[in-house]
Amino acid sequence: MSNGNMRRILLLIPASALVIIALVAFKLTRRYDPPVEESASDVRPAPLFQLYDEHSQIVRLARYLGRHKLLIVFFDGRRGPDRSPLVAELRDRFADLHATRAIVLAISAARPSENRYGLNVERRKAAPAAAAPAESELRYPFPLLSDILDYEVHRRYGAFDFRAQEPLEAVFVVDRAGLIQHAHLAPYGLGDVDDWVRELEEVR
Repeated sequence: MSNGNMRRILLLIPASALVIIALVAFKLTRRYDPPVEESASDVRPAPLFQLYDEHSQIVRLARYLGRHKLLIVFFDGRRGPDRSPLVAELRDRFADLHATRAIVLAISAARPSENRYGLNVERRKAAPAAAAPAESELRYPFPLLSDILDYEVHRRYGAFDFRAQEPLEAVFVVDRAGLIQHAHLAPYGLGDVDDWVRELEEVR
């Protein structure tokens, strides 16, 4: 080996050592921030929709934005609203929800006729046949909306199990600006009316 090659090798050794030392120092001093996990309660705009209620009237979310706080509830409508514990809780505690000046919208994949039938069944249980109100008066204190086009609204809100291809029950608190401020998604826990009332009172 010539003297020139030997000299170059001797110069490369300390240079390589400096590079290795710098890399080790970088690894030892580098800060690794934990990944930020997305939460169901991350603030985001509430997806717009227009759906038919139990009387086949169109309800548009846009009409409420800028004017009202909203409680948007996705319930399991397969057995009818009259057999939904979630709908029953909304109905029984509606006065508390209404006191927050919020609008309640309940959504399922049931058809308007199915929601209307369940409503009529429940009203007939509550009142004798002779005292039953006319069909035009048979209403919940909030609309029962039908998301029957491939669960489109469920999917856009995240109230859908993509693996099982099934809708999920969920509750969303939306402020007047149309932002989802709180979200509760099954099966992790929907909370209860007391939770939703507190959250509605906190948002603007």
